[in-house]
Amino acid sequence: MIKVILAEDHLLVRQGLALLLQSTGDFTVVAETDCGEEVPGLLALHRPDLLLLDLTLRDGPSVEVTRQARRAHRNLKIMVITGNAFHGAAMQAIASGADGFLLKHDHGDELLIGIRTVLEGRPYISPRLTRDAPNHPGHAGTPPAPAAESALTAREQQIMRLIANGFTNPEVASALHISVLTARKHRQNLMNKLNLHNSAEITAYAIRSGLIEPKHGNMV
Repeated sequence: MIKVILAEDHLLVRQGLALLLQSTGDFTVVAETDCGEEVPGLLALHRPDLLLLDLTLRDGPSVEVTRQARRAHRNLKIMVITGNAFHGAAMQAIASGADGFLLKHDHGDELLIGIRTVLEGRPYISPRLTRDAPNHPGHAGTPPAPAAESALTAREQQIMRLIANGFTNPEVASALHISVLTARKHRQNLMNKLNLHNSAEITAYAIRSGLIEPKHGNMV
């Protein structure tokens, strides 16, 4: 049985998710909360396989909750779910350590597909966001990615987002389940491709390219 913790600030949504998961016979919801501050304690107590996490909880955004959960529980799978159909929010969640990102208006079957995908060790983002992503071929009205950025592999772009969000090489390695040596190699490769020299330049490039959202007060 797959153990799940639900962190969602709307009771009806939380109850609906619990019913959907438990109806499959594969999942058991071991704890529920609407508050991000309670998540670390619940994770330590129940040691779940999956954390289903709303992007915004009663006490604020869950980005830091995601970071803390990923650092403390390497094998935990984290699926972020939200009503905010914004591609940048998905990328920020993934960069913070989430394994997947779904929208609340996705079909229940889509939720289950996404959860099973991340439990198998593969990332998953809502098809709606994939279709609407700025660099997706079907997305109109947005200029193509710069040639230099296009030269990056998907893994290098993922690592760039993590670095730009303050992750160290060991934290990158832990979040992506790779060795520190491999994380360093990817970091050096992307820096060579883009002619970047340190974390500050990586962060500035990521913000200019739209790979992450600038933080309040961050002028680049």
